[in-house]
Amino acid sequence: MPHSLGVAYMQRARILLVITLVIVGFALATGFPVFHRMYYVFGLLLVFGAAWAWFLVRGIEVKVTRPTLRTTAGESIRERVSVTRRHRFLQGFVEVQEQTDMPTSAPGAVIGLGGNVATDVELEVPCPRRGVYHLGPMTVSGSDPLGLYRFKRESAESQRLIVHPATMELPGFLLLPADLPGEGPVRHRSQHVTTNAFSIREYAFGDSISRIAWKSSARHQKLMVKEFEVEPANNIWVLVDLQRRANTGPSGRAIEETTVRVAASICKRYIDDGYPVGLIADGNDAYAIPAERGSDHLLRIMDALAELRALGNRPLLHLIADLQHRIGRYTSLAIVTPSTDDEWLAGLRHLIQKNARTTVVVVDGDPERGGYPGTAHQAASLGVPTYTIKAGHDAGKAEAQGTGALIALTQGPIAQRRSLPPMDRAPV
Repeated sequence: MPHSLGVAYMQRARILLVITLVIVGFALATGFPVFHRMYYVFGLLLVFGAAWAWFLVRGIEVKVTRPTLRTTAGESIRERVSVTRRHRFLQGFVEVQEQTDMPTSAPGAVIGLGGNVATDVELEVPCPRRGVYHLGPMTVSGSDPLGLYRFKRESAESQRLIVHPATMELPGFLLLPADLPGEGPVRHRSQHVTTNAFSIREYAFGDSISRIAWKSSARHQKLMVKEFEVEPANNIWVLVDLQRRANTGPSGRAIEETTVRVAASICKRYIDDGYPVGLIADGNDAYAIPAERGSDHLLRIMDALAELRALGNRPLLHLIADLQHRIGRYTSLAIVTPSTDDEWLAGLRHLIQKNARTTVVVVDGDPERGGYPGTAHQAASLGVPTYTIKAGHDAGKAEAQGTGALIALTQGPIAQRRSLPPMDRAPV
């Protein structure tokens, strides 16, 4: 990869150049030997300084090692910068500085090229906001001992960095279950092999060899087989409203960030509990990620939420309509929206008629509002578990004070329903 090389003339170099030109003028006008000697010396200093700085910057090799290119908003990326000298006679100091398009100050360090051939330094790059950014190339700059010139060179390649949204605990959050076999505290045995093994028992005549739990058999000194439960088909869908109009309000970008953060928290919570979770969102790009399980699937959802911006044109009602063929009575749905337009409530009523188990989280984008958004009250009046959260809510401060981020509005019998339990697995 070719590296660019630039030079900056310091104020001292300009002053010395002017003095040298004046001395040349006096030498030509008077012919005094002292003036000739002076402009020889000053001219050599100018040439020597430029050569020193040029060789210093060109005579080193910079390598950057980043252990990961994914992180979470509010955390930092640590990187190791290794500076290697190509020539042992090189002496001086060089400055290395990271280049990034993240909204943060670029970290850097000054490295002394002394007796060691290679020098390592660790830099910490803060990542204050979710998004997709670039790290690098690294800028290397050095100057001569008199500070006359400063040469800069770009080294190492640019790499893509994904900053996931920070998640928060959601104590008391209720996502209604679909009451399927295999869901909840009661286990329903399956006659077929599924992905859910919940216990073991002693081998009986006629059991398939594929059911044998070899580790448990060795531990018990007799053949043991796995017991499987009915595969639950309860898919969870998280619908994120990222329409530009809905995410506009007095709180600014905090509305969008809170909407994405709540959606990420819901996805993480239920994927960690073992449920298949899908994501529907339409912002600067449209996403319809099928409901699946596992940490790799969570990573895929977090990558999508990192890239999404509230630049969509489609209202929430249209997204609900697109979701109709994906949901039914065995689907749990979480809608996260900052919208104050009540037209999407017509779609919510249709979901209730289809017996879709729906929960709504309304992000309040007005920090001066004394009560709760009207759409939240209307959703709660339909018997749907409804929560509100202020845009820009400091979840960490709330947890330290023992208060939750979400405020539940739904009261009455529906608030007493059980929520989806973690899908525990017994060791086999």
